[in-house]
Amino acid sequence: MPASYKWTSLRKTTKNSCDCPSINVSTHPLKVEVVSMKESSSKSFIENINKWSAAFEEVDPLMKFEQIEAEEEISSLAKIDIHTNYSQAWSKRRTYILNKYTTGEKLTIVSSFLPGGEKALIRQVSNLNEKVKHRLEQLDDFDEDSIRKTMGLSQQEFVTKIKMLDDEIKKAWNTEQRVKAFKICIQCSKMLSDVNVMQFYPSKFILICDILDNFGNLVFHRLKTKSYGDKVIKSPLDIDSTLVPEAAKETCQNWIFKMASIRELLPRLYMEMSLLKCYVFIHKDEIKPTIRRLTKMIRGIGNPLVAVYLRVYLCNVASKLLGKESEEYFYNNLKEFIEEYQQIFHPMMMKKYSTQLLTPDQYLNLYEPAVNWLIYGTLNLDRSKPLLLELLDQCNETENNELILNCIVASFDSQSIIENSSRILDMVHKSADKMVLLNHILASLGEHLCKAERYRKSSSEALSQAWWKIASNIRSPIDFLQVLGPWLQFACTQLSTQHTNIILRGTIRFMLKCGKPAEEFSSNFHMVIKRMLKSIPDIEEVFLMDAFMPLLELVQTSSARTVMAKTVLSIFFERYNAVEIEDPIVISSLMRLCCILHDSINAVTVEDESKVCAELINKFVHAVTYHDDFEQQLNFYVECRSAFIKLDAVLVALVHCVNALACRAGRGRGRERWLQRACAAYCFVTVPSLHCALAKAQLYLLSGQAALLGACIGQAEANLKALVGIIPDIPQYIQEDGQNKATHDRLIGLLSNFLSTLLILPDNVDSNCKAYVLSGFIKLMERIHWKKTDSLYYMLLLKTLDLLCQMTKEKYAYHIDSVISNDDLYGSEEEFINSIEKYATNICQELLVVLKLLGDNKETKKQYNLSLELFWRVTRRGDLSEPSMSSLAANLWMLSQKLQDSNNKFARTMLTSLEKDKNQASRQLFAKLKSD
Repeated sequence: MPASYKWTSLRKTTKNSCDCPSINVSTHPLKVEVVSMKESSSKSFIENINKWSAAFEEVDPLMKFEQIEAEEEISSLAKIDIHTNYSQAWSKRRTYILNKYTTGEKLTIVSSFLPGGEKALIRQVSNLNEKVKHRLEQLDDFDEDSIRKTMGLSQQEFVTKIKMLDDEIKKAWNTEQRVKAFKICIQCSKMLSDVNVMQFYPSKFILICDILDNFGNLVFHRLKTKSYGDKVIKSPLDIDSTLVPEAAKETCQNWIFKMASIRELLPRLYMEMSLLKCYVFIHKDEIKPTIRRLTKMIRGIGNPLVAVYLRVYLCNVASKLLGKESEEYFYNNLKEFIEEYQQIFHPMMMKKYSTQLLTPDQYLNLYEPAVNWLIYGTLNLDRSKPLLLELLDQCNETENNELILNCIVASFDSQSIIENSSRILDMVHKSADKMVLLNHILASLGEHLCKAERYRKSSSEALSQAWWKIASNIRSPIDFLQVLGPWLQFACTQLSTQHTNIILRGTIRFMLKCGKPAEEFSSNFHMVIKRMLKSIPDIEEVFLMDAFMPLLELVQTSSARTVMAKTVLSIFFERYNAVEIEDPIVISSLMRLCCILHDSINAVTVEDESKVCAELINKFVHAVTYHDDFEQQLNFYVECRSAFIKLDAVLVALVHCVNALACRAGRGRGRERWLQRACAAYCFVTVPSLHCALAKAQLYLLSGQAALLGACIGQAEANLKALVGIIPDIPQYIQEDGQNKATHDRLIGLLSNFLSTLLILPDNVDSNCKAYVLSGFIKLMERIHWKKTDSLYYMLLLKTLDLLCQMTKEKYAYHIDSVISNDDLYGSEEEFINSIEKYATNICQELLVVLKLLGDNKETKKQYNLSLELFWRVTRRGDLSEPSMSSLAANLWMLSQKLQDSNNKFARTMLTSLEKDKNQASRQLFAKLKSD
């Protein structure tokens, strides 16, 4: 192959039909293929597919938990059947109690049956007399000296010990030591008389009741087995006492006598309740009188906290046995509690909870689960007077009625509470100064009112005014914010924007008056704002309230303000229906929130956090519009650039927006020319602020193209020259989403676009160099230490050669209006053409060097492809009438044939194109190639 070839481009103005390679095909590649399917009379094809694919339609494992939570929320909101689902309702309340009532105090457990305590005596007995004698001896052994007290237990250790006692009961029962199991239950029930750690008492009640229920089930199943063997009994009430053998009845009576012999009242009551269903083996008619008797016996329990939970256990046992019939006993126990209600406020009780450092509201909250459960069981009770009105009447006549009132509001359905909301507010207003549960009552009432579809406007305003008079006198900011959340939602959905704004103003005055920094309760404050934003019908109206932004500014710490700003922006863009934001007040408010987000970013901010902030700010930037006021729009983008300089993603978005603005302004022609130049200058100044070299290069190209569209030649040339200068800084890999991604393909696409743009860029008349920017790019490729055998390098050389060939044409393939390209500027001047062909000769020579290097490196496939690519350009772009070009084409073809067979589809297509070409030089070359 000769050392060098002089490139001569083919200068023609008409397009040849064989310029591009073509392949004969039988069908058009863009034709839509229609497939007809015959439906089966039995089963359709789709049904069969669904049948086999159903097993693979598994729910995303990461979504399963969300679906489970959603189903639980739906099921909890659904109305529970009072008649049959007491167990389901109690199970939910049980979990709530265990999660809420915890303690860090040290606990005490009293028992002689934990491992390491009493040694069990197991011996074989031969007859009934010895068995009875042995059990009497066990009872005699049960004295106070054998009881051990374990103190200083943490909550988790206490729970573990209780579980161990439950296991001991089962172990003793399975080893025929039933008296021991009975004694363990007695000691467990005695623990419920200990109120030294009141805060944990509801949870302790749950744990002990589980043990008592397990023991009651053991006794019941033993009696059932003695009576019916393995026969399945669905309900204890299905047992017919007349069919029970005498031996089973006698055993049942023995258990009742053992229970009756317990000296202390509290364990005796608990044990009798746990064995209540065993009465069916003697006579089921004794159950209801026994429940009524136990209801009255509970009056003997002096501590009101212990007594009310004892009533809860009695009602639980009754509901499991009697179902709907137990409603009467729920009501009776609720009446008993109300009659004894004032014992809660006895000086002795107040002294006890004060010594445990409990506040009055914490003390009353201990009663809440018990009273709520008693009211729950009476909700469907048939009475001549509605239960809610009856309870409200009793509550109105009761002193210190806040606990009962709170439980009433929490337990009844929303419709009933809404109908009596004015009366409830009046009751609260009368004794608001003394109430310690005021915030709970008002918050619950507000929650009910939020569920009203559409309340009467006059009534809504009256309720809101009455609520505000009460709430504004609350001393604790946290309690006030707890009440504010639901009532502010009620105001947003039912009242006007002006009324909501008045509430916000009052909130600001309250927060300033309380004298405490808002940071202490920023989480509560955040929840109130979030709830308001999600409930207001038109989210844009929030920023039109003059009190909203000052309310947000109350929080001063950076972290809290950032969370608040992020929440407001997220919900705003989630709920905002319009595409554009036009109101200047809304724009100013959002700008302030975006600045708070931006200012929170520092050197230690994680990348994901920066991405979230940038995404929210970009939504704001894209949404703001001033329509035809282009100058104001550009001023807005200038302000954003100075405000959000830390976020590259926002700067990129701003450059795109400004380029789009320049294109919009270009439609007006003439009077907006200055604005297009200003936009080009904006982009040229902004792009260097970015950190990523690849992003800079992309934006320089885009800005140059936008400037060309606006006929801003100087600005376009400056951007394209800057692009050329930054190419060496583009790395091979960039970090995206925690992974290193190659820039090879992006860079080829970018530079191909760049070369296409250079075709229409006119030369700088002040420069002595032809194709000034292109020559700089070619010189740059010579200086960059790219690996010559890399596809990036020789593909760029080929594309540069394509551009040079196109620049020698009399008329270019495309133009931009009002931009005079080099074809019109030079008019195919010989000096210009010679300069271009000189560049093309150098590029061609460099490609031949690459071909030799590929051969030396045994990269046969790359060498073959490059030889064909260059051959195609010589035959299509070069002047084959010139001997050097014809010789180059022949040598390239021979090289490709040495590397691979000419039957290759691409090679055959090239030969076919040469054969059909009307150019005489092309036909001569074809004949030469065929002869060789």
